[in-house]
Amino acid sequence: MIIEELALAKLNLTLGVLYKREDGYHALDTVMQTVSLFDRVLIEKSRTVEVHVTGMTLPVENTMVKAATLYREATGCGAKIRCEKRIPAEAGMGGGSADAAAVLRGLQRLHRMADDRTLRQIALSVGADVPFCLVGGTCRCEGVGEILTPFRLGRRLWFVIAKPEKGVSTRELFQRLPLPRPRVQTLSCMAALGKGDLNALAPLLKNVLEPAAIELVPEIGALKQKLLDAGAIAAQMTGSGSAVFGLFETEEAAKAALPAVSDAAFSTVCYSL
Repeated sequence: MIIEELALAKLNLTLGVLYKREDGYHALDTVMQTVSLFDRVLIEKSRTVEVHVTGMTLPVENTMVKAATLYREATGCGAKIRCEKRIPAEAGMGGGSADAAAVLRGLQRLHRMADDRTLRQIALSVGADVPFCLVGGTCRCEGVGEILTPFRLGRRLWFVIAKPEKGVSTRELFQRLPLPRPRVQTLSCMAALGKGDLNALAPLLKNVLEPAAIELVPEIGALKQKLLDAGAIAAQMTGSGSAVFGLFETEEAAKAALPAVSDAAFSTVCYSL
């Protein structure tokens, strides 16, 4: 029996950094949204953990290996995993986290051997974004990303995503980040998203990591401006970069804007899920 799971990419519609915690991590306040770009993960039962990847070269000790190994340690159940990569690396779109979450969902469908608490613990130990990717949808995420408040969108959102060739080192970015950062208006953003009011939403989209990331990779700012010039209601970097998204009113508007970023290393149209 082979289980298929889609590892959905995510966008940070807002991203605020509150302070640096005693454990060295930063306390965040962010609204995350899964979108229709995905990696495909196929999982079947095995006594051991085996991972094969196409479309991209990943480290031997990648997030899927870690998630499957921790699940096996907790339950005694292994897996053979095949992953077809499409989400770009070093993009801030949670590709590795989404893959790990897809592995955990697939293993649970195969074996039914872990309770929800164990799955959440495994997810967080793999990475801060994995708990969100485990459930997906639209969530306010706090703490290091593990405190989730799901809510519903008032309408489908359309995006153009573009990524320059160069990625951003998350470690270097946070080392360069001056604190405190301006607050993001999370509750107002959630209200606008719930109503589906794009005009109210546009000025509330904010990523406080963006200015420091543009210093490291100026192409981020250039792509953002191209999306705005092409008619995006708003545009910003997602996560720690280097991908940028533009928000559009309709699918037709997004598709019409895509050629404006055709020179990017990666570009696509996608929508909220």
